[in-house]
This record gives sequence, structure tokens and C-alpha cells, in this order.
Amino acid sequence: MSADRLKWIDSRSEFLLDTLMQLSAINSGTGNLSGLHDTQNALHSLFSPLADEIKIDDSVSVERTDHLGITAEQHYGKIISFSKRRTAPLQVLLCGHMDTVFPEKHSFQSPEKIDDRILKGPGVADMKGGILVMLTALEAFESSPGCDAIGWKVILSSDEETGSLGSSGVLETAAKQAHVGMIYEPALADGTLAGARKGSGNFTLVAHGKSAHAGREFSKGRNAIVALSEFINQVSALSNLEQDITINVARITGGTALNVVPDLAVCQFNVRCPRPEQLLGIGHKLGVIVEVLNTRDDFRFCLSGGFTRPPKTISPGTQLLMDWTRECGGSLNTEIRFRDTGGCCDGNNLAAAGLPNVDTLGVCGANIHTDQEYMLINSLTERSKLSYKLLSKIASHGDQIIGLRSLRKAS
Repeated sequence: MSADRLKWIDSRSEFLLDTLMQLSAINSGTGNLSGLHDTQNALHSLFSPLADEIKIDDSVSVERTDHLGITAEQHYGKIISFSKRRTAPLQVLLCGHMDTVFPEKHSFQSPEKIDDRILKGPGVADMKGGILVMLTALEAFESSPGCDAIGWKVILSSDEETGSLGSSGVLETAAKQAHVGMIYEPALADGTLAGARKGSGNFTLVAHGKSAHAGREFSKGRNAIVALSEFINQVSALSNLEQDITINVARITGGTALNVVPDLAVCQFNVRCPRPEQLLGIGHKLGVIVEVLNTRDDFRFCLSGGFTRPPKTISPGTQLLMDWTRECGGSLNTEIRFRDTGGCCDGNNLAAAGLPNVDTLGVCGANIHTDQEYMLINSLTERSKLSYKLLSKIASHGDQIIGLRSLRKAS
């Protein structure tokens, strides 16, 4: 029966490629709520025949300070979920995201088949291709003997590319009700999957000074850009490559005319660390730097943001899933390798909620977040087979996962 399911997956290759091209052609940048709605409708049609229950949740709106120092409510698209056999003793959570990093007016809008191997396009790897891998594996699994052994829930969010701030509550609740997590971010082009992941935080520092004429009354001014540069130097010094701690100052803005002492300057920066205690330490140091700077007359410093992706370390449950993934790959004559990475995804947050998970089960591809994003066409079916095998393994050996995972039912 397993061989029949694998052949069926192979037979879906043309459908999967055509469907991926259609999905890629829909712009679903995180801020494009209309495009996300269209993507949601397309995925609703694909997943709904499998599900016992379908639910659409609003994302939480979040207050954010932008690169100009303006604080406003950020609104995100909907979260759609599909569930099957919610009362089964073993529950699997499968996660994906509909949003891409390409805004509505970006030049990169359409997919292009480069040759028989490669499809280039927005979101083809990250992660519309992965969503189709998830769908195909579930379709194959649901037609297999033993599928009743597990229940599953699919969550497709609209804000993963900006840190899952609007969907984090839904994801955390689902994580506490599941035993296993499967996340469909892309693997590397050579098929390597992510192992441990760094934690990450995004911050904005707004420096307020005092405006003055740069010629007539320079001494009355308080230069926000100069003050901000002091902050940047102190923060950058917190990077420690030996401990794998990096602080990347990514954007700075400030100033107006050249004859005006600037009273406003803003910087945005990213912090990444492999261990939870490092995040706490960096957070404390940032607070101290801002506190000292705020003792200066006529200056005011406001730090916002925070750590939204905790480090993902390899728990015993996650290690077991990784071992099973290698085993399933071996049964398909595919060597599965894992590599630790500085990148982040929802797998970080699910692991922090106690859920063992493998988080790069999607297609194989590269150049994500650029206008050269591509995926390997044959990985649509090859990775669908891998996930089908992994679902079957979980269904037949789920008692081992249950023994490693103590459910914390969300209220």
C-alpha cells in the first residue's frame, strides 16, 4: 500500500507545479491583506476536502515603531486552520505561512520555469511550495491504513516573515495541544534540513534631541544623530563571534536640512544568540545602555521591540523526530542531513512551547528573500514522499513521542 501511495504522489507532479505557479503569481507580501485573502481562498479550496473542521482567526494587531520613529498599529492577515480527528490520542501540528517578503509593488511578481529542474518565483520555496508538500503528504496519508491513529491540525499564518507577532498566540495554543510539530520552511538546495536555530530579536531605538540652527545657535542644539551613533557603537560592541552572538544594525534614519541640528534619529537592529541565557543577558545590557543615555540633559531615548524567536535547541523529542526523518529518507534512498543555523522560523516558537518539531520539511531551494528565489521542481514530490513516510512513522510509533511529550492543555 505504501508503494501505491508513493506512485500516486509521483502522479501529482504536474498538478503540483501548475498549482504552485498559480499561488506564486498571487502577491501575498505580509502587508498585502488583499493578496493574502486571495491566497487563503485558494488554499481553503485545496485543504478543505481533507478536514473535519475549518477555522479562520484574526491575527492580533501589534503596536510597532517604524524606521522613522512613528508608532502605529500593525495589522496582519487572517490565520486559517484545518483539523482532523481532534480527539485522537496522538496529535500532529503542521505549520506553514502564506506571506512572502515581497510587497505589492515589488518588481518580483511572477513565477518562471527556468528549465525542467528549476522554478523561479516569489514564494515558490518560502513557502508556497512547502504548503503543497504538506497538502500532498496529508492526502496520501489520509488514504492509507492506520491514518486513524493520529489527529492533525494545519495552521497557515499570514505574518511569519515579520516574526509571527500577530499569530504567536494561536501557534502557542496549538503547540500545547499537540505532540509533534512539522513545519514546511524550505530545505537548502542540497536537501539539508535545519537542526538547532538561534534565537532572534528585533529592536528600534528612537533618539530625541533638540533642534537648533547649525550656524547661529549650534550650542543650543542637541544632536540626535551623534547621540544615536554612541548608542550604535555600544550596542555593536555586544557582538561576540566566539559565543556566536551577533548584533546587526540594519537601518538608520535622521536629520533634515544640513543647517539644522537634528532632533530625531532612529536605528533598527537585530540580535541573534544560540542560547536562551544569552538573550536575557543582551536584553539586560540594552536596558542599561538606554538607562545611562537617558541621564543626559535634553536627550530622550526610547527602545522598543523585543525577542520574538527564542533559540531552538534539540530536545529529546526533536532528536527522535530528526532520527525518524533520516530513517524515512533512507527508505526513499535519500540521505537526510541536518545543520544548525542562525535563521529563525515558527519552529523556534513551537519548541519554546515544548513541542518537538522538524522545521524544514518543505521543498529544496535557495536565494529566498531575493528576486532570485528558486526551488527544485522534483522536490515537490520527493519531499511529499518524505513527509508521508514521516506521518506514517509517527502514527505507528507515536507512543515513543507521547512518552517524551507531556501535554499542557491551553485554557
